[in-house]
Amino acid sequence: MAKKLSKSQTVVMNWLSKGWKAYSVSGNRVEVNGNAVGTTATMATLEALGLVEKIGVAAWEASAAGKQWRPAGSTAA
Repeated sequence: MAKKLSKSQTVVMNWLSKGWKAYSVSGNRVEVNGNAVGTTATMATLEALGLVEKIGVAAWEASAAGKQWRPAGSTAA
């Protein structure tokens, strides 16, 4: 998958592609496993790219495409 992601989008996808979920905890701040990873704007962009899906009101998980996502230069299959 050849999508160019920002640093914060890459951090989010590193977590979500492994099965974690992201939650909006305060204002527009988004966390995964208690770690701040981005904002709701970050998640909206990833959703528009088809990499994440919104679950509930303030949570996201990797879509089927997002579960296949690997960082640029990664050789992991």
